[in-house]
Amino acid sequence: MPLALLPDPLGPFVQKREIVKPTAGDGDGGEGLTPEEILSWTPSGDADRYRDYQVAMALPYVDRSVLIVGEQTGEFADRLVRLKGAGLERLVLTDRDQNWVDHLERRFRHFRGAEVLRLELPGVPDIQPVDTVIMVNVLGYMSNDVGAVRALTKVTQPRGRFVVWEAAFPKLLSEFDEVRANRLLRYAPETLWESLWEGGLDVEFSRPINLLGGLFNLIRPPKEFADPRLVRLYDRTVVPLSRRLDCKSLPFGQNVFAVATRPPAG
Repeated sequence: MPLALLPDPLGPFVQKREIVKPTAGDGDGGEGLTPEEILSWTPSGDADRYRDYQVAMALPYVDRSVLIVGEQTGEFADRLVRLKGAGLERLVLTDRDQNWVDHLERRFRHFRGAEVLRLELPGVPDIQPVDTVIMVNVLGYMSNDVGAVRALTKVTQPRGRFVVWEAAFPKLLSEFDEVRANRLLRYAPETLWESLWEGGLDVEFSRPINLLGGLFNLIRPPKEFADPRLVRLYDRTVVPLSRRLDCKSLPFGQNVFAVATRPPAG
């Protein structure tokens, strides 16, 4: 049989797709898209398990009103709305790119508790205080991460929580991170703890997660935006196992996950 006619051994995991720029490390969206590309954006489904992973980690710490910073595509918020249900009364979504803000307004126009606005940190959003602030891969792109945290505490209720997911471990910082993804830093659990504490928060914990993702990056640092076929394969085979390992005390991982609390007033 000619080689071209051999069946694909990876089957439905790797249907051919156009390469897309990642956002929040999950393979969709991205900085620098044109307004037309954003207008026509739809989720590929290539990183569904990874997105579910992120939301599942945050969900136990989410209260009735939530501010999601740098939400961009709305995939995280969409899952949160479905999982939290009637327990989510108010949802505030921000992004620094007005085109993504317009996208979020279209996507969440039917959610009665949704507010969408443009926010360039360390600016303070013009909103009523919320119970929970969620940041997924936001602080690592900030030249003043402490200032960003301080700004957000001003719109957080006393004893309100910050839920933070960031790229982990400075030794994983690659040329791809700095040049192509425009990431300024990766955090060790201790350095993320310090940034949150200096921003005025009481840190409950800051710990490594996603061990297998970290090992993949350590062995083969990314040099280019990932082929979505490989993203899909990774999403279906590696992510579920890596999630199960998070119940253990890990010394290392691709990400660091932290929860902190705004102290009571006075």
